[in-house]
Formats: sequence, C-alpha cells, structure tokens
Amino acid sequence: MSYEPERARTLAELSGGTLEGERRDGIRVFKGIPFAEPPVEALRFAAPRPPRPWAGVRDANRFALPALQPSPASDPPLPGSGAVAGIGSEDCLYLDVYAPDSPGPHPVMVWIHGGGAIVGSTSECDGTKLAQLGVVAVPIAYRLGALGLLYLPGVFDEHADCNFALLDQIAALQWVAEHIAAFGGDPARVTIAGASNGARSVGNLLAAPAARGLFQQAISMSGTGIGQLVAEPEQARRLTDAVLAELGLNLPTANRLREIDAAEVLAAQTRVLSSWPALVAFQVVVGGCTMPQQPIDAIASGAAGKVPLIVGTTHDEYEWFHMVQAGEARSMLVNDAQLEQAIAACRRLLPSPWSEEEIRSHAITCADWRMPAIRLAQASVDAGAPTWMYRLDWRLAPRGVGVGAPHGLDASLMSPKEPDYESVIIPAARRDIKDLEDVIEAMREAIARFVATGNPGPQWPAYDLAARSTFLFDDTCSVAGDPERDVRLLWENVIQTGVTPRD
Repeated sequence: MSYEPERARTLAELSGGTLEGERRDGIRVFKGIPFAEPPVEALRFAAPRPPRPWAGVRDANRFALPALQPSPASDPPLPGSGAVAGIGSEDCLYLDVYAPDSPGPHPVMVWIHGGGAIVGSTSECDGTKLAQLGVVAVPIAYRLGALGLLYLPGVFDEHADCNFALLDQIAALQWVAEHIAAFGGDPARVTIAGASNGARSVGNLLAAPAARGLFQQAISMSGTGIGQLVAEPEQARRLTDAVLAELGLNLPTANRLREIDAAEVLAAQTRVLSSWPALVAFQVVVGGCTMPQQPIDAIASGAAGKVPLIVGTTHDEYEWFHMVQAGEARSMLVNDAQLEQAIAACRRLLPSPWSEEEIRSHAITCADWRMPAIRLAQASVDAGAPTWMYRLDWRLAPRGVGVGAPHGLDASLMSPKEPDYESVIIPAARRDIKDLEDVIEAMREAIARFVATGNPGPQWPAYDLAARSTFLFDDTCSVAGDPERDVRLLWENVIQTGVTPRD
C-alpha cells in the first residue's frame, strides 16, 4: 500500500478570514480564493460584491469550478436541438495565488485567461515557475458568455447592465490591492497580463475608468482584436434578442432571466452561437460608465495614464484557427471586401514561395492580431507610456512542412503555465528541444524583468513611431526596425487605420 506524502500546511491571514494552502517547491500555493460573492440568484447579471467573511480556517487547496461553459467534449448543437453539455458553475468568482516562500514584498502578475469569452479557467495557468522566479502569480476567473457579457439595458441595474466579465476582472484587481500583501505581494507593483481574450481584456482594462490605479504595468500576448473588438449597443442588442428568443423571452420580459436555470441559459447561448455570423460574439459593450469610449481611443487619450506596456503577437496567429476550424478563412475584424483587398495586395508584397493559403492566412493574422497590436502600441506611445513590442517568429515546423508560430504559442511559452514540450513540438517535423528552451528562457527573463522593474532590459529597445523597434524571438533573437513595413503600410494606406467590425 502506498501513501501520499503529507502536505506542508501554510496559512494566510486576510481581513475576511484565514486560508490554508500548501507549501511546496519553495513556494506557497492557495487555490479557490473567493474575490466576490457568488453571482447567482439576485446577483446574476449584477456587479460583483465583495466576498463575505468566513469563520475558522478555509481550505484553499483545490481549484474552484470554472465559470459555466460548454464542455470541450461536446459538439455545439444545431439550432433548436435542445440542451448542451456544460461544465463549471455560476459560482465562479475565485482566484489562485502562487507566491514565493519568503516575506517579500514581491512584484505581482495578475493573469487573465483566454478562451474567446466563452471558455477557460484559472487552472490552465500554473504560476509555479513565476513564483520560483520571485513573482506572485494570481490567475483570476470571470463570468463567461451570456452570463458575463449579455447586454440588458434597463432590465436590472442601469449602472451595471452589461460588461459583467469586465466588472469581475476589476473586482479581482480590487481584491489584489487589498489582500495581496498577506501573501508577500506588493500592491504597488501589479502587472496585468493575458493572452487571446485575456489580452483583449488587458486592453479593455487599460481603458476602463474603474480600473485605473489598480495596476501599474500591462502585458498583452496574442491579443485578439485588442483595443478594437468591442460592441456598439445596437450590435450587442441583436445578440441579446437572439439569446432571449431562444429562452422564450424578449427585453420587456427579460427580468425572468434570474429565474431560469443557468444550464438553460448556456444551452440557449450555444444554439445561438452555432449560427451566429460573428466569430467572436460576446464582446464588451461601449458607451456606458464601465467603457465610455472605444478602448483604443481611450488609451491614446491617456485613460491608462503612463502604464508601461508590452504588446506582441506570433508570426502566424491564424494558422491555429485554420487547423481547428472548417470552412472559408474569415476575419473577425474586417469585412470580406476589405480582406480580399488585403489578400490581393499581400500577394504582391509577400515572397513568391508563399502559397495562396499562406498569403490568405497571413492577411488574417495582420487584420485580427498584428495590426491591432501595432495600433495599441501606437496609442500607448501617444499617451506617453513606455511601450515595447515583440513578435514570436520561432516556428514549430519549417515553412512548407507544417504550422509556424500559431495563435497563443507566445503565451504557452511565456505565461505562468509550464509548456508541455511534447505537445508543442509537431511530431512530423520535430525540432530540437534545446532551441525551444532557449526561446522560453529569453522570453521568461524579459517578462520577469519587466514585472519586477517595468522594463524588459537593455537588449530590448522601447517602441516609438520613428524606429518601431520590435524584439523578434527566434532561434537567434534580434531587434528589427518596423518589420514587414510594407504590409503595415498596406493596412494603413489601403485598408485605412479604421476597421469595419463584422456583425
């Protein structure tokens, strides 16, 4: 008979009660910490409220259930086909803390998971490595899908009629400001970071008035339409009407939403999304007190102050979506006519060995990730904030053999989650693990230095609108001035700097 070793117990004293976590590998770990009351019943579709105190010692050794979301094992149902398998819970407003086993104060990284605003969880982000490097890592959860971003003007609370997911993220940052010192964290050195939808959330937080002062630095990795992929009220209302119709409701009867089982709301959401034209349906709504104006405009006008920012993408963002999605390649941000215009121009600009499929993929990469990242960097520079740009060029396979540097590869290497080398390397075109480890080390050193000091180091020059210096992570890391300048000018001069979002 085998026995598990006894867990080394560690306590954290908060104003609301005592937590018991685990001490291991030179760090302290606390999981499933409530940062707000459960958003259920009367708090469904409401702004989050501070958590209630608890008596005694609360066990913090297990992850909380993720926010309610479709099960990854189930295919989306056809419209009208009934319920959908789901995982998680409405009771989802929890975070985890990975802290160095020393008094501190240590810099803090708050990690916001991705998942298109419909899936994801804190358990995806293992902060062990960051804590061992002297950083307090705090992965946070937030409401997803309809429960997190449905637009309900005048139904429950005129001051919180949408953007519940964004309000959750702000509430988590408020919790960090109040409590992170109990874990050895420095509330005056907080960096927000995220990938994909998490990076889109970083852009929204930079623009949100209620978030100002709650963090001092920001990192955006593979941000999907960052600073731009937000909804106008009319656009959001159409999605609300569709979800309500699936539930037999309309806006005048939407106050019954709090009486309906959450699983039914999830099923209605999934049926709607199975035929919805927009690739990213649930977006933060612009126009209210939470997000008064377009994030990119707010950041450029100084909404975030002078918060130091790292922003970047991978070289081949769209290739991941091309692998997992069927059907014609589409953009999330520009309309079909603009995309075809860009593809035709890219055909002239890109090297002749590029296939037609690679050209189309690269055009969508520029539309949905690369150009939004550049525009965010420009807005940050316009506001006078120290700004750094990167691009991950390290390929999983040589060009023409397999996928390159797809969406989220930068986050899988740089983020709190320890990468699974065997799954990252494509077996059919396996590359030297040593090459990958060198890229990881370079990324992690730069990110850890930025989190600790607000600067990734002298080898990585700041971004400005003259040189446009961009750090390229590859087998041999280098700095390039305005990489793919012709493609950037294509988007600025042919497609223009504005975009026409898809509905």
